[in-house]
Amino acid sequence: MSMLSELSDPQVWEQFYRYKAGLWVSSPDVQELRQFIEEQGYLPVCRAIESGQPFPKPKKSLVNKGGQEKKRVVYSYPRRETWVLKLLTYRLLRRYDALFAPNLFSFRPGKTAKAAVRRLSEDARLQGMTAYKADISNYFNSIPIPLLLPRLRETLGEEELYAFLSSLLLEPAVRDRGKDVIEQKGIMAGTPLSAFYANLYLAPLDWYFARQGVPYARYSDDIIVFAPDEAGAGQWAEFIRDYLSGCGLCMNPDKEGFFSPEEGWTFLGFHCQGNRRDISPVTAKKLKAKMRRKARALRRWCEREDVSGEKAAKAFIRIFNRKLLEPPEGNELSWSHWFFSMITTADTLREIDHYAQDCLRFLITGSRRKSRFNARYEDLKALGYRSLVHEYYAFCKALRPPDAG
Repeated sequence: MSMLSELSDPQVWEQFYRYKAGLWVSSPDVQELRQFIEEQGYLPVCRAIESGQPFPKPKKSLVNKGGQEKKRVVYSYPRRETWVLKLLTYRLLRRYDALFAPNLFSFRPGKTAKAAVRRLSEDARLQGMTAYKADISNYFNSIPIPLLLPRLRETLGEEELYAFLSSLLLEPAVRDRGKDVIEQKGIMAGTPLSAFYANLYLAPLDWYFARQGVPYARYSDDIIVFAPDEAGAGQWAEFIRDYLSGCGLCMNPDKEGFFSPEEGWTFLGFHCQGNRRDISPVTAKKLKAKMRRKARALRRWCEREDVSGEKAAKAFIRIFNRKLLEPPEGNELSWSHWFFSMITTADTLREIDHYAQDCLRFLITGSRRKSRFNARYEDLKALGYRSLVHEYYAFCKALRPPDAG
């Protein structure tokens, strides 16, 4: 049975549902998927694909990039078509997983960002090595489709499937604010199939390092490689830049960096030095910037609406307790648990705690001077403040075996 034919198979959808239900648990998306399957909402989409009808054009959107003013471009299809493409992506990633090198960790069964960091941090070869870290600029939306298509055709071996996928990639128009516009959109960040394409496009680069036995990892557009010394890391950097240039891609210079053995290395939100794992400085900086912006906005609210500082502080606490300590709806993993399960030190958590407490004292007193300490730590706790350091140690204690000292 061809992969396109599988899209109308109820058993395949049930398998997909079990997989998604295991990931999302009580997410509304699970309920939506369950209803979609029971109503056989996929059948009209499958019939349209089989009959060669034009697929809906992708919709272009701009979304906030990590709370910054800069926006990133993402694309989406209508919900029915998106579910079908999600199933197709699920099948593609599993059928062709053996094509990907073991040092690729994105969008793969049993591989995660944390698995990449853990594997590298536990690699004894890295002691005393210099690291080079790179980030591909606008990776998904910059991949040249004429260079991707031959690799895709060779990989699939199914002409019907290739014809469908290539028709989506070669569609020149997107819907932008209700109008059709022509633009170069690459593999379209935000659409399900982009995960498979992102893995496939740079697979030869991943395999090159794997076969050389070089410590290296890639997670989508993030790359890190290690060398015995600075000169060796510089040579790998030039090699990667040249390779990506030949693929029509370029680096984000703001996210490139070399790391000496003494300072450790940073990758995927973590900072590692020997066996020590911590939250990366960039991740902490972004979180503190969000706290600063929220504190300023709440203080302006106080002055504009004559609201008490304590009320503003309570609002700040609710927002960041929810963001940091409570799992998002349909997800068992909160921000804190994501990091708590990996880090081996509370140093950066302590830094974030101190910053949050300063924001709260500013909200309560309206001052950044010494007088802000009139708001005592006990006062912050009484308003509902929860220390990340305290929560981390509680998390570690809960994982400790009962007979551990």
